[in-house]
Amino acid sequence: MTPSPGHPIDFPTLLQATADIPGSPAIDDYGVPLAAVHRHGAHMLNQDVYWGAHLKAAAVLDTLLRHPWLEHSQADAAWAATRAVLTINGLTLARDVKGSEVLALMRDIAGPGIPLRDIARALRAWTTEGTAEGTAEGAAEGPADGTSGGAADGTAAG
Repeated sequence: MTPSPGHPIDFPTLLQATADIPGSPAIDDYGVPLAAVHRHGAHMLNQDVYWGAHLKAAAVLDTLLRHPWLEHSQADAAWAATRAVLTINGLTLARDVKGSEVLALMRDIAGPGIPLRDIARALRAWTTEGTAEGTAEGAAEGPADGTSGGAADGTAAG
């Protein structure tokens, strides 16, 4: 069986996924979440540019994390949107994903940047098909071990 090209997230769903971020940060630049929606759903020559749910989620995470768009808590919002893309595609985080692993990935993305295939590989290792009861240790609730996301996205939480 060939893998699915993956389902993209639309703009209202992305905004809804990020609406419950602690402190309700204001959006400073609507172009960034719009770019994330268009990037991960892009087509060229009648084919998806990003094939599969994990690459689509990686494109969303990379775009939302690397480009300032919120007044604070950008990492939390990027992770919430990434989880939403995975959920739309019938995937859920495995229970054993550690928040510290998610934070390390996000720091690599926000810092020097890493190839999308490496982000997708990490997401693939952390997900399972279907829904799971409960959440992964810290990973499902935020980017990592209870932080607000400021360290990963280079912005001050507040």
